[in-house]
Amino acid sequence: MATDELTAGEVVTRRELHERFGGTPQGGISPSTKSRMVMVFAADSPAPHDLTGWGEDGIFHFMGAGMHGDQEMTRGNLALLRHSADGRAVHVFHQLSVNTEGAKTHRHLGQFEVDPEQPYYTADAPDASGDVRTVLVFRLRPVGATAAGGPRLPVTPATETRILRALPEPRIEPVRLRAQESPRALVARLTADYASHLRGLGHEVSAAQVRVKGETRIAQVDLLDVTENRLIEVKHNATRDSVRRAIGALLDYRRFFNPTPTLTLLLPSAPREDLLDLCASLCIEVVWPTPEGGFASTHD
Repeated sequence: MATDELTAGEVVTRRELHERFGGTPQGGISPSTKSRMVMVFAADSPAPHDLTGWGEDGIFHFMGAGMHGDQEMTRGNLALLRHSADGRAVHVFHQLSVNTEGAKTHRHLGQFEVDPEQPYYTADAPDASGDVRTVLVFRLRPVGATAAGGPRLPVTPATETRILRALPEPRIEPVRLRAQESPRALVARLTADYASHLRGLGHEVSAAQVRVKGETRIAQVDLLDVTENRLIEVKHNATRDSVRRAIGALLDYRRFFNPTPTLTLLLPSAPREDLLDLCASLCIEVVWPTPEGGFASTHD
């Protein structure tokens, strides 16, 4: 049966689709030799880590198949990548709801093609077990008319690296310490206290975001001391793991700023001597609050 019998906006069950056009009844990518097509199925409301949906670039981004471990260019993923060479058309369907008979319905969003210039990119996302892995995200361009609707991509990969500073400034008033303060609340309090301290010294302080070319996540710089051109990473404890994570973040962010900024790690307490030596070897300042209400620094 010809695929031109499908019209954008048509609502069907998956069983009806496979009866008409063949293909596999399981998975998000269903190749069919019967009708020379590859059917792609997007969930009703993809989870935050499911990098599937319309992007700001007018492209439908679709995270590949594979629930555990790094996704590989095999089976359904390979069929989608090679659809043009294999003479198959790509049709995307968006899951809607369950009908009166208990079957899930899908709206046909239209026909697409894998972008010949950039067919896919890789990104980090958790697998079904929660372990972070590398996933494949296909870039699907519409071919002809498409139906309205479908999931939206939370963050469209940037075409060039950008630094955004026009963000709400950190809170000036300190956050009161609570009996069982969560790590997030502690970081918020430290950030607010240190920002207030710097402003008291006459410094211009803000937060910043780094949108890296091709990445699907936005890197958040905790504090930016504009006056001294310092990047400040805040952690909720002074363990070796936290210090090492902070070092990695600071070295990652630094390369995107011009002129090159100095680096500061803000902790709730002084770390062990060996960790201070580690930071000193990388020219990273370490700052922590003092009992008197101020802040100590390894650069004092």
